[in-house]
Amino acid sequence: MTAVKIFSGNKNYIVEGVGYEPVGQILEKDGDTKAKLTPELIQTLRTGFLCNNSGIAIDKGRYVAKGSHTEAALIVSATKAGVDEKLLKIDEIPFEPKQQYMATLHEDGEDNIIYVKGSPERILKSCKNQLVDGKTVPLDKELIMKNVEVMAKDALRVLAMAYKRVPKDKISLEDKDISDLTFVGAQGMMDPPRKEAIDAIEKCKTAGIRPIMITGDHALTAKAVARQLKIGDGEEGVLTGKEISEMSDDELYQVVNDISVYARVEPEHKYRITKQLQKRGHIVAMTGDGVNDAPALKAADIGVAMGVGGTEVSKEASDIILADDNFATIVDAVEEGRHVYDNIWKVILYIMPTNGGQGLALGGALLLAPLIPIFSYRLPIEPVQILWVNLIIAIACAIPLIWEPAEKGLLQRPPRDPNEKLFNRFFIERVGLVSLIVVVMTFLMFLLFFKSVEDSLEFMPQAQTIAFTTIIMVEVGYLFTARSFEDTAFKINPFRNKWLIVGALATVVLQIILVYSEPLFGTSPFRTAPFPTIWWIPIVLVGTTSFFVIEIEKYIRRQMRKKS
Repeated sequence: MTAVKIFSGNKNYIVEGVGYEPVGQILEKDGDTKAKLTPELIQTLRTGFLCNNSGIAIDKGRYVAKGSHTEAALIVSATKAGVDEKLLKIDEIPFEPKQQYMATLHEDGEDNIIYVKGSPERILKSCKNQLVDGKTVPLDKELIMKNVEVMAKDALRVLAMAYKRVPKDKISLEDKDISDLTFVGAQGMMDPPRKEAIDAIEKCKTAGIRPIMITGDHALTAKAVARQLKIGDGEEGVLTGKEISEMSDDELYQVVNDISVYARVEPEHKYRITKQLQKRGHIVAMTGDGVNDAPALKAADIGVAMGVGGTEVSKEASDIILADDNFATIVDAVEEGRHVYDNIWKVILYIMPTNGGQGLALGGALLLAPLIPIFSYRLPIEPVQILWVNLIIAIACAIPLIWEPAEKGLLQRPPRDPNEKLFNRFFIERVGLVSLIVVVMTFLMFLLFFKSVEDSLEFMPQAQTIAFTTIIMVEVGYLFTARSFEDTAFKINPFRNKWLIVGALATVVLQIILVYSEPLFGTSPFRTAPFPTIWWIPIVLVGTTSFFVIEIEKYIRRQMRKKS
């Protein structure tokens, strides 16, 4: 935040320098001539310097604001002109959004003096006259507001300054004291939108998130900043706090969908805007930093407090605390949230067919027993083998999916319907298809092996081991296409998730050990028996069916989405 323009004594001045380093000077309007420090200009700078609770500090060789960035900018502009004399502060009326001003009472020689800064409308309302060329003259409110609006149109935050001399025995401040003031000037401060903020706003729009600006600044300032940030493109209207106060909730409900910029807003207005947006069916995230922002933060679906400049009350009322006070971080959090949700769903979509396939295999075997006599003798897989499948698939294959990197275009998707059920059509179709592949391939390999040994029950353990291994290989094949819901696995770097590779290899290696556990260790805890090595070829080939069938299914989905 940097003070760049000053209006005082019916004249305009330019302030040199950028940031909080007090280097530069006050120049005349032409930008070349050093300004003469008139009494009213001095009082304008002094008001900003003394009616202030912030400061400037040096951190790692850089000048930084300590407290409010706006107040720090006022200290810098005064320091550049050498107006940095401190007067003893006796009392203070702190800034409140509703009253829109701050006032301080100081000792000043034989008298005391009240310095007031705040919104131009509020300060002018309390002013009786103004200082021009060191003389007190009648207040020219029209001229002052004309110059304030010029600064506001340049996206400057404008604060008006005024003062009032009071007797020495005046040692406390009350609201009634803020009257009959003498206007001395106004300072326009620039806080240019950071590139990352502009980019973040654009990302919000792409992600289906509508950014809304709610500010205490002048309507013209709000509109100019919104234009720079590209908030409310195509919208001409700016709704002010005064207009909101005159509206009923029903009237506000009618316009909240069409207004993206709100100016001169008080905390209670933020609360009302939040409630009406929610009434419209929107999921609302609200940012805030003040004590009075707490109701709006609490009412919002997601309250976001500022971690650096926010009050403890706002932090307690919020759901999220923004550690760096940077809007772009909120957008990054949205993207990360979508990434986490995706990966959780991928894990569920991967694990469920394991249970579904085995359940169908057992149920199908029981139903087909009258037609396929071998199923009357033994089921395709043993219960202990089912336990192993559930264990190894959940740990070695499903858990690595949690570390799957984010898919491209996360913020190009529309927001997820908050009422959408996990058990939806896509879930049923995908889980059902993979479960069907598992049961068909398991039965196929089990029966083919029995056919090759002429239905001899002597080879039942080998047949069950083949069925058992087929389930594992089908699940491993499905693992590599489960990394994306719709995008083809052929465009995904197979090595971008090393834990997935490790998990798949571990599953296959452990399965081989289980198959040959009896000759290797003299025991078979999972009731497996070695089968002819040649059968590994069809098992591996069958294991890839889940990969290719789901790839075909995803291709069909992509084509259908393009047509729609």
